[in-house]
Amino acid sequence: MSFEDFLNLGWKNIIHPDDFDDTATKFLRAIGTGESYSAIHRLRGADGEYRWHHARGEPLRDPHGKIIQWYGLSIDIDERKRAEDHLRDTGIKLAKASRLATVAELAASIAHELNQPLMSMLANAQAAIRWLNAAPPNAAEVKSSILRIIRDARAADETMQHIRALFKQESFVKKDVDIPDILREVVRVVQEDPKKRDVPIEFRFEEFLPAIHIDQIQIQQVFINLIVNAIEALEGHQADPLVVLRATTDSTRMLIQVIDNGPGVGDVDRIFDAFMTTKEKGMGIGLAVSRSTVEAHGGRLWAENNQTGGATFNVALPLTQATNDGSNSGLRITGAPKATTASDGLPS
Repeated sequence: MSFEDFLNLGWKNIIHPDDFDDTATKFLRAIGTGESYSAIHRLRGADGEYRWHHARGEPLRDPHGKIIQWYGLSIDIDERKRAEDHLRDTGIKLAKASRLATVAELAASIAHELNQPLMSMLANAQAAIRWLNAAPPNAAEVKSSILRIIRDARAADETMQHIRALFKQESFVKKDVDIPDILREVVRVVQEDPKKRDVPIEFRFEEFLPAIHIDQIQIQQVFINLIVNAIEALEGHQADPLVVLRATTDSTRMLIQVIDNGPGVGDVDRIFDAFMTTKEKGMGIGLAVSRSTVEAHGGRLWAENNQTGGATFNVALPLTQATNDGSNSGLRITGAPKATTASDGLPS
């Protein structure tokens, strides 16, 4: 590329389209403020292949502080970046294996806790049948067996209540957070997976969204699961893939939607059942855990099929009391979401 071709944003032609906006923003900020410049992006070589580069720039100033010129470096870091991606993929696999091991351990503990009352109930039920079949039937023993069944059923219920308490919101670390910020962070985390970068993700946020009181880590995990599911649902689909994140509010809640233009879901209710999955290698616990997490925050998670195709997963979370009272001055909590495209075949 000649110097003349490089000028006037000609360098846009050699930067990967997915990396251009971030690079241009950082470059223009550096020019406008005189701060150092640093950006990581993919550059297209003469052979048409993209390689990762780290671009850096430093200003040279005169004794009065005026910038005379800029010095720049573009360092090929492709091998390092690919090694990092490989390590990240390995980490994801290890984390998944750890979660599966935790689930297996939890399931074994639950089975152990419930086994004793269930076996006792079975024994007493069989005893009741024997006393009924006796000649003559022994009503007193039948009654005693039934009372013991009731006792054991209550013991099993109490055990389940203790288990459910482990997942209640009391164990959460809640604070006021900005939903657009954590959703952008979630998308950044998801797109660190090279297999998840090809699906465009658009943001459509209502203006002046208030903060909500949640456990940030738990809710981010919910949206990581929903966004990854949406991207994976688009694999092999004929339409141009697109995922939209939308956030709006009314007087009592914030509604965050993950919308895709994929094939939709078969049963919008059963997909939240534990161990219900449409994936060949999935266990079907992600959506069940996500719904439990949202409900523990006093919210609701449900799915809908779009009329134009695809599916929408809705997360409704309660607004804080301060927001409900209107004490957050200047916040507008009603109105239409801000669209970023004119037409995309998704519900408006």
